[in-house]
Amino acid sequence: MDKLVDDNIFEISLIGTGGGYGESIVIHLGSKEWIVIDSCIDPKTNKSLPLELLRLKGVDIANDVKLIICTHWHDDHIRGISDLLENCINARFCMAKATDTGKFLQLVGLDHYKAKVNATASSTKELANCLKIIEERKIPIKGAEQDKLLYSVSNIEHSTNVFSLSPSDLVIDEFNGEISQLITDYGQTNRKIINNTPNEKSVAIYIAFNNHSVILGSDLELSENKLKGWKCIVDNCSCINSKSSLFKIPHHGSSNAYFKDVWDNLLIGDTLANITPWNRGGKLPTKEMLLKYLSHTKELYVTSPIGINNKPKKRDRDLQKAIYRFNKSLYEVKFDFGVIQCRHNINQKNTNWDIELIGKALKVLQ
Repeated sequence: MDKLVDDNIFEISLIGTGGGYGESIVIHLGSKEWIVIDSCIDPKTNKSLPLELLRLKGVDIANDVKLIICTHWHDDHIRGISDLLENCINARFCMAKATDTGKFLQLVGLDHYKAKVNATASSTKELANCLKIIEERKIPIKGAEQDKLLYSVSNIEHSTNVFSLSPSDLVIDEFNGEISQLITDYGQTNRKIINNTPNEKSVAIYIAFNNHSVILGSDLELSENKLKGWKCIVDNCSCINSKSSLFKIPHHGSSNAYFKDVWDNLLIGDTLANITPWNRGGKLPTKEMLLKYLSHTKELYVTSPIGINNKPKKRDRDLQKAIYRFNKSLYEVKFDFGVIQCRHNINQKNTNWDIELIGKALKVLQ
């Protein structure tokens, strides 16, 4: 992997893990300023993969990483993010805006207290750790919402702006009510909280640099309600002023995140489209969805092969019996690390990207 990039190069690296370990995006905005969207881990070392990538590139992590965005409260997007935040001491932390911060902090505190013995509650633990770091630094969380400028880089040669496209006003209002109800229910029971439809609260990102732009779809889904999700973005977002030449396809290429109007109205023809597959339980994207995406673009890439075999490796017989006795549903998720690294000269007028495929990443052919 190449080391530091030139100041005039916009670089975006999509990290995928092939299974249920997650995804992350590391972005050079130009002028040695970096942002990171979400985090995922190497399951063998438990290290944050975006943090390791920044180190490999020789980035001054303490000073040059300016913003860390948590798109939504899901394990596969948040593992290792507190370690990332702890090392990036100059970075602001951004997440979906909640209108009642006190209630949100109360909810995280309650869930974190009861999740200490629950191995599946990694996302709550990560957020609780992030909140502790933020409190110590006395720097407020930057709330993400529709059409909000999150970060800007500007000099004589170029200008780069990072906007959040979601969640919409309606989603934020409903989220506030949902949190209030969860606190009431959760305080009276002894069960782990249930977070309903977290994907609709996902933070989609729009980055404009000079005459170019990209859209990063997180796990945002399509809703029948025009005031939510991709319909709301297409109809109502005012910060989008040009068609994008790169699209991080949302929710692992699932059909519930596909909206034809996004391709027709927000993206150029043959846009560079990237996907992180999901191979835990169901396989995403399906062949039908891949064909649909290929009808829009010839430049379709995935961070690892789709539909890999999750058959567990052979173990000692007594160990296998013990595993079956205590957790019959346990299965092994294969770790297939891959990075789609895309570079563009900020000052160039064309929409061509230089692409490097690292690890298991590959191009999808018709």
